[in-house]
Amino acid sequence: MAGEKILDIDDSPTVQRLIEMILSSQGYQVVLASDGEEGIAKARSERPAVILVDFVMPKMNGFQVCKTLKEDPEFCDTPIILVTSKGDKVGSKFVDTLGITEYFTKPFQPEELLAKIREVIDKRQAAAGDALAVSAPARAPIRELKPGAASPAPTQRTAPQAPGGLEAMVRALVEQILAEFAKTTLPDLIRKELGKPPQHADNSSGIQGNLASFRIVEVLQMLGLQRQTGRLVIKRSAADTVEVYFKDGLIVCASSINMANRTWMEALLKKTCKLEDDSFRHVLRISEMTSQPIDRVLAQEKMVDAKTFSDCLRRHTESSVYKIMAWKDGEFYFEKASPPVFANPVQLKVDDLLLEGARRADEWSLIQQKIPRFDIVFEPMIGNAEELTTRGMSEIDLKVFTYVDGRRTIQEIIDILSLGEFDVVKSMFILLSVNLIRRRR
Repeated sequence: MAGEKILDIDDSPTVQRLIEMILSSQGYQVVLASDGEEGIAKARSERPAVILVDFVMPKMNGFQVCKTLKEDPEFCDTPIILVTSKGDKVGSKFVDTLGITEYFTKPFQPEELLAKIREVIDKRQAAAGDALAVSAPARAPIRELKPGAASPAPTQRTAPQAPGGLEAMVRALVEQILAEFAKTTLPDLIRKELGKPPQHADNSSGIQGNLASFRIVEVLQMLGLQRQTGRLVIKRSAADTVEVYFKDGLIVCASSINMANRTWMEALLKKTCKLEDDSFRHVLRISEMTSQPIDRVLAQEKMVDAKTFSDCLRRHTESSVYKIMAWKDGEFYFEKASPPVFANPVQLKVDDLLLEGARRADEWSLIQQKIPRFDIVFEPMIGNAEELTTRGMSEIDLKVFTYVDGRRTIQEIIDILSLGEFDVVKSMFILLSVNLIRRRR
C-alpha cells in the first residue's frame, strides 16, 4: 500500500508539480527539492523511501547528487531513480557504479514511473525482511493481517492494557478512514463539483471551472484518463482562446486563436501550413460547395498533400497545448462534441505532452520577463547573419535573425516563419541575451 515518502529533486517547478500530482494521487508523501544541495539536505532530514533525481540541475548535477548520497552509509540502500531528458548521455556503467536503481528518459508515462517506484520499494522491503529473518532469534510466527481479513482471535491472557493503547487504536482508525476518504470519496466530490450544470446560459458543457482553482494540467489529465470525447475551450479573452478536441482520451487537434476574427482553420492553414490568402479562400469555397473536408480539398487541388497537412496539424496542436499550460488565469469548459473530420491523422497522448509542456512553461515565464508582448520591435546590432555562425548560433536563431530589421513586430515575424511562437520568441530571447539584437528605441 502506498504511503511511503518520495523525494523529488528537480529544478523545474512545473515538473515538480506534475510528479507531485502523479505520486500524491496514489497516496505517496512527496518531498520536493529544487537543486542538488537542497536535495541532499532534504534526504538527510526526511529519510525518504525512494529518491528521484533530475540529471541536469544547477549547483550539483544528478550524478554528483547520486555520488554524494551513495558515499553516505545511511543511504547506501536507498533506491535512487535518475530522471533524464532525451539526448542526455547516461552510461549504464556509470549508473551501476553510482548504485542508481533505475533511470527514466523524459517524457515517460506516469504508470511506468509508479510501477518502477512500487517495484524498488517492494524489493527493498523484501530484502530488509530477509535480513531480519536471518538475524532475528527464533520466536512465534506473527500472523499477517491483510486488508479485509478477519482479526486474529484474542489470547486468553489478562495482562493489563498498555497505557494509551485504546487512544492509539482510535487514532489509527480515524487516520485510516481519513486516508480512504482522501483517496476515494474526495476525488468523486471534486468531479461532481466540476460536473455541475453550467451557470452560463450559452454553455451546455458538463465540466467547467476557473484556472485559478483548477490547473489546466489536471483538467487535461482527467479528460485523458476518463477517455473523453469532446471539445475543451480555454479562454483568457475573446482574442486569446484555445480549443482542444479529444477523441477517446487522445488529443486529436487544437488551435490557438490569437487574432480577432481569425477562424480556427484560417489559423492552421495560413499560419502553420503557410497557405496564401487566395489559395485559402479557394479551398474554403470548394469545401463549402462540395461539403468535402478541408484536407481532402487540399490534396485534390494539389496545394498540400496528406502528410504535410498531418504534420502541420500536429505542430499546430502541440504548440496550442503547450501555450495553455503556461496560463495561470482564465476560464475553461468541456462539452460533448465530435472532433473535426480532418483530425483523424493526429492522436496525441496527454502524458506525452505534459513534460515538454512543463519545460516550455518554465522557459516562457523566464522569457516573458524580457519579452512580455508580441507587438515589440527589435533591431539588429551586427551587420549580417553570417557573423552569427562564428558565435555558435543555431539554424533557427539564424533564420529568426534575418527577419529582425527594426520594422517588423515579433508577431509579424512569427506569421512569416514556419515556426511556432515558442521557437521564435525563444530565439529572440537568446539573441537579446547575447546582445545581438536590441529593442528599437
